[in-house]
Amino acid sequence: MIDFSLTEEQLAIQRTARDFAEKEMKALGREVDRIADPKDVWPRVVDVVKAGLDLGYHTMAIPKEYGGEGLDHRTMGLVWEELAAGDTGIAGNILISNIAWLPLILGATEEQKKKWFTAICNDTSGMCIGCWSATEPDGLAPDFDAPFEGRESITVQTTAKPDGDYYVIDGQKAFATGGGIAKVCVLFAKTPDGVAHFFVPTDTPGYVVSKQEDMLGLRCLNETHLFFDNMRVPKENLVSGQPGNGRVEMGGTLALSDTWVAAMANGLTRAAYEAALEYSRTRVLAGKPIFRLQAVSLMIADMYVMLEAARAITWKSLWYNDNYPTPDEKLAMAAKIFASDTVMKVTTDAVQVYGGAGFMKDNPVEKFMRDAKIFQIFEGTNQVLRIHIGTYLGLGM
Repeated sequence: MIDFSLTEEQLAIQRTARDFAEKEMKALGREVDRIADPKDVWPRVVDVVKAGLDLGYHTMAIPKEYGGEGLDHRTMGLVWEELAAGDTGIAGNILISNIAWLPLILGATEEQKKKWFTAICNDTSGMCIGCWSATEPDGLAPDFDAPFEGRESITVQTTAKPDGDYYVIDGQKAFATGGGIAKVCVLFAKTPDGVAHFFVPTDTPGYVVSKQEDMLGLRCLNETHLFFDNMRVPKENLVSGQPGNGRVEMGGTLALSDTWVAAMANGLTRAAYEAALEYSRTRVLAGKPIFRLQAVSLMIADMYVMLEAARAITWKSLWYNDNYPTPDEKLAMAAKIFASDTVMKVTTDAVQVYGGAGFMKDNPVEKFMRDAKIFQIFEGTNQVLRIHIGTYLGLGM
């Protein structure tokens, strides 16, 4: 039986994250959301991102023996939820590094971990952000028939060709979260011997941020298009030292990060639910709060039910990752699907509770709705994840 009670340490970490989100992130996120040019956003949020990094939120996943926080998955999930409730875009800039470190945690040699993680955790600039770059302009879809036919296939067009003591990398990546602010890019590419990850300092010649995306929501988030032109990376920066391990590293990364993304969605869901509940208590129509209108109270009740259900499946997946040597990929994908569908539903209904006022930028819920949509898309669209779950079930896995 899963115990949902929190330890004193977890409660303290949760309180610190909640206070930081409320005091440092919330108002700034709404203010910066209105900036027209995304290139003007980073200078406005850099200080609060640095403050989050000073609290160790970018090294939560790195084991303590290398200088990281070494937090368990459930505790990390608490932080992801709390920061997202403050502002999802700023939270993404602060937290994205933890996903970037996962391929290294899962696949790097002990020597590589000591070298890379020690340097990351001892970085004196206070801005050692990492990005994981896998998605490409033409997508990164696997061959869904492959598991049934006993083979494995994934389309990767970014190439890494051996040349002496180096790999020469050419290609493009799309939707690289943090790609324009990162010091380190963990890059997914195709070698002659299979797909692999590479540890790439972003000051490497040939690493080019070719575009910063102008997005519907999460406008504080640094989302970029990357271009690699004859980029030479030392062979010692090949994660694991063995080409061809990238697919396993990717699968493990997504199985762990899906639950963090689910927790992030829950934070946004909670923010929308709390805003709608408070508004329904204070908005008076025909002499009484609109909460007393049954149509409104039913919507509020559904928000509560869906939030609790989404948090429960998320916490189960986090608990599983803390108690078993390998994650349950089906459960992680289910948590991400349910939490992201929930946040889209709840934020949309929050706008409805506000009525016409909800459509106005003076109120927070229209931003919540715009921020919510991407959760059904990134980390794999919910349609693709459902296909994956069906494949696992069909194979009896």
